[in-house]
Amino acid sequence: MSDRYTEEDTERARQAERTSVGLETQQLSLPSGVPYTASASPASRSPQSLVGLGLVGVGILWLLSRAAGDALDLNIGAGMILLTSGSVFYFFGLWRRIYGLIIPGSILTGLSAGVTFAALTNGVSVLWGLALGFLAIYTIGLGLFRVQSIWPVIPAVILFAVGAIVAIASLGSFLGAALIWIPLLLIGAGLYLGFTRRP
Repeated sequence: MSDRYTEEDTERARQAERTSVGLETQQLSLPSGVPYTASASPASRSPQSLVGLGLVGVGILWLLSRAAGDALDLNIGAGMILLTSGSVFYFFGLWRRIYGLIIPGSILTGLSAGVTFAALTNGVSVLWGLALGFLAIYTIGLGLFRVQSIWPVIPAVILFAVGAIVAIASLGSFLGAALIWIPLLLIGAGLYLGFTRRP
């Protein structure tokens, strides 16, 4: 077999390019009036610009959470520490399929929600966060690990009941604090109705 191409070989290759299964090929073009630009595709964004957008988003969320935490007297720092610790236990528990690591992960995650709102709820959210953590142990154990143990439900029910008792006992102070917000809600509702009124 020779490595040299003749003029006939070149002509046969050109004929094969023009036809597909014996039919003339159709030349595709963009719809009329639509210019082709390579920058229009989302894949053309550089990874550096995506990282930049992500950093801007994280910075804005961080500032908003700090402002909301200061305004509402939330303990976001302690909640984030507990949530981060709980997520480490969740990560290794789900990665290595170890049910024992799900237990502290669920408790710490439930506590993170409770500690964040403890000042607003007179500590009720801590009890209910722990109850939620124990319910998460039961739910995740049953759903992912096929553990049919009822033991996490018992402390969850007890913690929820104690939290309900504390909530009822401190209802007077909670309603007293809520009276401050009622005029603001009325003003906001009035502004909303005033601006959305149809002519």
